[in-house]
Amino acid sequence: MLDLDSYLLRAFLTVAEIGTVNGAAVKLNRTQAAVSMQIRKLEELVGVTLFSRSSKGLELTSHGQIMLAYAREMVALSDEVEKRLTGKMIEDRIRLGVVEDFAAGHLIDILSDFRAQNPKVDIDIIVEPNRRLANLFEDGKLDLVVCDITCLARKPTLIWTEYLMWTVRSDFVADAEKPLPIIMFEEECPWTLPTLAALSQRNVKWKTACVASTLVAMATAVRVGIGIAPMMLNTKPEGCRTLDRSADLPGPVRIEIGLYAQSETAEGARYLVDFISRHTAILSS
Repeated sequence: MLDLDSYLLRAFLTVAEIGTVNGAAVKLNRTQAAVSMQIRKLEELVGVTLFSRSSKGLELTSHGQIMLAYAREMVALSDEVEKRLTGKMIEDRIRLGVVEDFAAGHLIDILSDFRAQNPKVDIDIIVEPNRRLANLFEDGKLDLVVCDITCLARKPTLIWTEYLMWTVRSDFVADAEKPLPIIMFEEECPWTLPTLAALSQRNVKWKTACVASTLVAMATAVRVGIGIAPMMLNTKPEGCRTLDRSADLPGPVRIEIGLYAQSETAEGARYLVDFISRHTAILSS
């Protein structure tokens, strides 16, 4: 039976987040030797290698990726038990920046559950486009941010994959003799390039029927019947449907979303990071 010490798991999670033992040691207020020893001890306990070296620092191995989700769950449960038994209630205020598409879907359930467990944590929710969120985060105006990973140079705490599905009004019928009318993101949006790639991969004939600057604008254009738009499934407007995966139509648009946290965060923000990590693990499974 494995007896995994929470101190070992916290060291593992911190190294996975930062990517170096030195950086993890600073954040944990421990020596580099101590953190290295904890990682070695954890690897000995589980019997596999959790990290490999690369030009970017330490990268999780395939076993490390599996360990990551379980370590987050175990540490979060340990913190939850302590909080419940001691009667401790976190009081904090978090500045959370979220890209509009995620805020309109997954985030509602996640924050609803979080607030139910942490009623004294206030959350300022800032919804902006991806690049605007990245700038606010870099300027220190956000504690946490959820946005496309191409917008920030630093390593995210968590990454997960989303797919934009081609969405149309329910009565929409494509005319095979004409180019597909596409509702496109603005040029500076990081999802423009993968959308164009999805269109080119199937050699689809298309035209830009509309440029939408926000999720609301895109949903409105779809409901009006202007054309088809790449949207997350849980943001599909009422009275609309997603197109079948046909060889004559563009495939789903794959995007990578990251959760970023400032290097120095208060307890409430750290707890929300763990909470989102657990929920997105469920969403991705």
